[in-house]
This record gives sequence, structure tokens and C-alpha cells, in this order.
Amino acid sequence: MLIPVEVLTAIVRQATLVSEVLDTSLSIYLESRDAVLKQFFNSMKTKVSLSLVSETFHSVMEIYLYEVVMIFRFEYVPIVLQRLQSIPAGSTIPRGHRCRRLDFYLGVGTASTYNDEAWYEVKIHRNAPHLTHKALWKTIAACCAKTIRRLELYGFGIRMDRVEMMLRYLTQLEVCSIAHVKNFDPLRDAYDDEEPTRLVIPQGRCFPPMVFRDDWDYSKPSSYFNVSTVSEFKVAKENSCWPPFTTSAPYTLSHLHTLRLDAFDPNRIIQFNFPRLRHLDMYSYFETECLSSSLGSFPDSLTHLTYAGNGASIAQIIGFFPQLRFLILSIEFSSFPNSHFRNPHLCLEVVELAIWDCFMHPQPQIEDIFIAVRAGKLPSLRMIQVTPPFKPDAAELFAFEEKESTALGVVFEVVIREKPLFPRMHRRHHG
Repeated sequence: MLIPVEVLTAIVRQATLVSEVLDTSLSIYLESRDAVLKQFFNSMKTKVSLSLVSETFHSVMEIYLYEVVMIFRFEYVPIVLQRLQSIPAGSTIPRGHRCRRLDFYLGVGTASTYNDEAWYEVKIHRNAPHLTHKALWKTIAACCAKTIRRLELYGFGIRMDRVEMMLRYLTQLEVCSIAHVKNFDPLRDAYDDEEPTRLVIPQGRCFPPMVFRDDWDYSKPSSYFNVSTVSEFKVAKENSCWPPFTTSAPYTLSHLHTLRLDAFDPNRIIQFNFPRLRHLDMYSYFETECLSSSLGSFPDSLTHLTYAGNGASIAQIIGFFPQLRFLILSIEFSSFPNSHFRNPHLCLEVVELAIWDCFMHPQPQIEDIFIAVRAGKLPSLRMIQVTPPFKPDAAELFAFEEKESTALGVVFEVVIREKPLFPRMHRRHHG
């Protein structure tokens, strides 16, 4: 008995569906990455097995094999680019147009034999190859823009102008997380260049002049990859290009509600409008005025903010977002001057004082919050959380703070931060 293709498609859809992996709702802010990745691994095993059953099964599974793509080893990048660019038999669109979620976890797993600098080998090895140029960003823009809803990049660097070049195409994007963003320096960097083909370090006592060129013989292995992989990178960058784009800045990403950028370049981020943004995770060591809704990039309807930076007080940070409900402050990488709350913030409910790698007592920030609560400036605050990477003696370290918080009617919690699934993945990117 032959099963109709429509019925078979419905069966395999249910057999391989992991709704959490495809989730792009606001609830992902609190998701467990470990649990989601484990479900993804199991689902992909089932998808691959079913695609090998017969030609009919393979044809059916072709629809679902590329809806979620996650890459964990650097040497697989060029073949993934080739597959995203390829057009299956009987179709007129590339496989990348079926991709709804694309994750890269490069240089963060125990199986990795390269470090983050493998992405830009030219910067650390004389005459090493430019293995990628912008092939990855171009391919995502050209082949995934119509369908991609969630994009997460970890374990390598990408300069902010390339983030801008890529994201402007992804108009359906709802969730974007890019770690290790590098600021664009207009005095040193050329906007939208093919990565520097020549870098001269000025002569000095310690550093003689050096010139880095993309003159590698691609028939030879590189510092990290064998000859076969090097040649695949060469093909990948030769076959990629930016698709046509006619709209000028500011670029509007009307569906994006969750954004994480580790390096926050205020001069480039204002090229975008995020009218539906609700969750923002940022490192900012510049003036915080770029957060103001008056500049157009960020709406004042933001509800969740994770902040690391220097020079801005808690009162200044939350003052930009009157509807903010959850605030995470990175204690370890920040400095906060004393706050002066002029006006009450009516919506803030939870403040998490996050400590990512080594314990630092957030006593000054706790005292700032207590002062604001006593003065009636945070009427909705119900919880203060401290999240260290290991278990301190909470009874000893936070006894006074817990007692004071209870007296103010605010719950005080110490919650141990989970270890990342990948040993080299930063705790800050784990949640």
C-alpha cells in the first residue's frame, strides 16, 4: 500500500518536529540552551535516517533537513555555504531559502582544534590565507534572507560594518545573537572592504614592519586546515556575492524582537530601526545616549535589558526604557556610578546582578537599588537576584542584604549560574 506524499509529509513533520528549536517567541529569553540543543541533535538523527530510507522519503525530508542548520566545526563552513547556495532537483530556489534558524558555534566545543583567530588567520600568521572574506555573510544574505527567523553566531569575530551589511537583508528576522562583534573604526577600516589585503604595522622598538597579504598558495595546507578544506574555502569565497540592495539607511527590521550584540557600536547601530524590539543584550563602552528612543533605533517599549558598560548609572539605564520589566546588569565587566533617581520607574520588576566567571560582590549596586526602593522610585520591584558562577556562602555573604530586602518587601535570591554545554562557551552566551 502506497502512502500519499501528503500523508507521509505530515507524519515525518510530527516525528521530527522540535517546536523549541523553531521557537522565535519572546519566551526564548528564558530558554534552556542545553535542552534545546539536545532535542535538536536527536531530531537531526531522525531526519537523516528517514532521508536515507528511499527516494520518496529523501524528497519529503528535503523540506525539513535545512529548516534548522547548526554548525559546530569550522571546517564544515564551506560545504554548508555550498549546500545553502545549491538548488535541489525540481526546484527553483536555493536550499538556504528553507532555513528558518541558523546557528554557528565555532571554536567553543571540546572537539575544536582551532581557536577564534582561525576565522582571521591573516591577522596572526604571515602570508596566511584569507579563508573566507565575507563568503558566510554574503551567503546568508543571498540565500536565507527570505525565510530566516533566528540567527546566532558564536566563536568568531565579525566587524560591525559586516553585521550591518548582512542584517539589512534579513527583513524577516525575529531573533539575532552575535557574539564577538568588532567595532568599525573609520580611521583604520574601509567600509565593506574584502578584508584588508595589506596590513602594515608601523616600525617601532618592539614591532618591525610586517606586511600581510592574501597570496597564499591554495594548493597548500594552512595553519589550521588541510589542503582540501583550504580549497573549499577558496571556492566558497569565489562563489559568493552580495545580492542587489537599493534601499538606503536607516534599515528597518520590523519583526526583530530580541537582539544581542557583544560590542555595541553606536555609530553603526543607528543605521537601523527596531520598532518591535523587546529584548536587548548589549556591551556598551560608549555614551549611552544612543539608547534613547528619540534617535529612532530602539523603541521605549523595551521590556528586557541585559547591560554591560561603563559610565552609566542604573537610574540612567532604566530611564531610557519606561516599560522595562527585567534588568540584568553585568557586574564583572562594568562600572556603575551612583544613581540619582529623579523620577520613579513604574514597571521594573526584577533586577539580576550577573557575575559570569569570577565572584565579585555587587554591594554598591544592591545599595543603589535599596535607596531607590526606600524613596519609592521602584514601586513594582519584587525581586533582586544575584547569579554567581559558583556557590558562595550566601548566608554569610548576603545575610545583611537579604534581611534588608525582606524588610523592604522585595525577594532576595542567590541563583547559581549553569555551566555552558560547551566548555569554551562563555557563560554570558549560555542563557
